[in-house]
Amino acid sequence: MQIAAVKSKSAEKNELVKSGFSLVELVIIVGMISTLSGLILPSALNWVRVERVNSYTRELREYLRIVRLESRRWGSSCFINVNHIDYNSIPKGKDYYGYSVNCSESNSKENENDVPSNIDSLIPAINNSIFQVVNKNFQVTPNGRISSEESIVIVIGSRFHSNGPKILNCLIVKSPTGQIVKGKFYSNHWISSNMPVSQINEEDIISASNCIGS
Repeated sequence: MQIAAVKSKSAEKNELVKSGFSLVELVIIVGMISTLSGLILPSALNWVRVERVNSYTRELREYLRIVRLESRRWGSSCFINVNHIDYNSIPKGKDYYGYSVNCSESNSKENENDVPSNIDSLIPAINNSIFQVVNKNFQVTPNGRISSEESIVIVIGSRFHSNGPKILNCLIVKSPTGQIVKGKFYSNHWISSNMPVSQINEEDIISASNCIGS
């Protein structure tokens, strides 16, 4: 009986040993996980970076549309100036804005209870992960049109453009109508690895002809 019991315990132990993983199997599994992570992680990071560019583009387009509506509502001019923000200079957790917007109050209010527009408080925040380049400051007139001889062009891209997603969105605010068109910008030879977060292009690199509407 004792011999049978010893044999039974020995058999159970052997079964437990057989049901585990050998060192070779563990090495193979770890290698497979590492390989899959190496393939999936860059794709996931690029997706996040592209979505940040697309999200800011959508927010900015909607904001510019609201500025035009507010100009007509108040019968006032809105001056949109680009704020220069250096490369990677936004502190973590802080909100920085790529524009300063000032709308002059209308001289003819419909009633005395009207209050000045707070359109400047709706400016979409910008962060270090993206950059924007604008061809010039501009003015929206009281009838929602653009006071400029040329259309306003805004190019928005990823900070990681040089070694990541090659996405370049663009917005054209057409002059004089103020119509806003979204597209893709098809010229990237001017982009460096340390693009300022926000800037006005002073070398006439930004051309509306390179922004193909979608």
